[in-house]
Amino acid sequence: MGKINFTISLNKNVYRPGEIVSGQVNIGLLESLSFKAIELTYQGRANVHWSESTGTGENRRTEYYYGSEMYFNNHAAIYGDGAPAGSNLNTLNAGQHVFPIQFQLPINLPSSFEAYIGHVRYSVKGKIRRSGVSSNSKTMTVFTVLDYLDLNQIPNVQIPVGRNDSHHLCCCCCRSGPVEANFHINRAGFVPGENVTAHASIENMSNRNMKATTISIMQNVTFHATTRSKFASQVFGTIHHPGCFRRSNLEWNNAHLEIPALPPSGLRFCNIIDINYFVQVQLRNRYYMNRTKE
Repeated sequence: MGKINFTISLNKNVYRPGEIVSGQVNIGLLESLSFKAIELTYQGRANVHWSESTGTGENRRTEYYYGSEMYFNNHAAIYGDGAPAGSNLNTLNAGQHVFPIQFQLPINLPSSFEAYIGHVRYSVKGKIRRSGVSSNSKTMTVFTVLDYLDLNQIPNVQIPVGRNDSHHLCCCCCRSGPVEANFHINRAGFVPGENVTAHASIENMSNRNMKATTISIMQNVTFHATTRSKFASQVFGTIHHPGCFRRSNLEWNNAHLEIPALPPSGLRFCNIIDINYFVQVQLRNRYYMNRTKE
């Protein structure tokens, strides 16, 4: 940044709601600097944004959808105008300058979340405000907030859950026998780092060979703009198994999938992004689903 090295460093990268965010502002100068104030903005907000197009040629129309929420947006001067007594000077000499900072997070905050059409993001922004706007120096650092979801407060999450499903395959107007699946997992609620234990029993009474079997952790996200909602799905971890030949059975027991570092189900305290998770077993193009809280 030319003659100014302006950064913000925090003591850690991950915080819980209600904790104190602490760190320091670092300013390195090759020569003395005059300014009005050194200011910080602590911000937490959620945004969603996407576009949808219809029609072709001259009739093509594109609609844009937006939604946002602000959880906090606090400003403070740490040096110069508006700073506490003793720090209200407007000049720094050449050299290294360190200013300790801290800010307490509110209690009810959603977990950080990043996706291509929406996010929940927390940041500390710094600005050295000088006489001309174009001469202001700016910096920013982001940090992660993880909301704590106590599974002990959610009924029935320790109980195994399962599902049965059946599907008939058709080819050339001929209906074959069914493909049936019984799928269950060891419980309905997990935290990151724990393993989902899955069991699948498949009976293929059709005339087709099932080429492969997979079990995956899926994340479903719904983004809510002011007038419209949009759905997206993403895979977080998959394990593979051989398929099931026609008129035969397949047993897949004690399949383990580790829950990665993900925000909790529901993304509570956020009204414009909803998150749900489920475990899915797949044969060819047929899906059998179990919903699970994480």
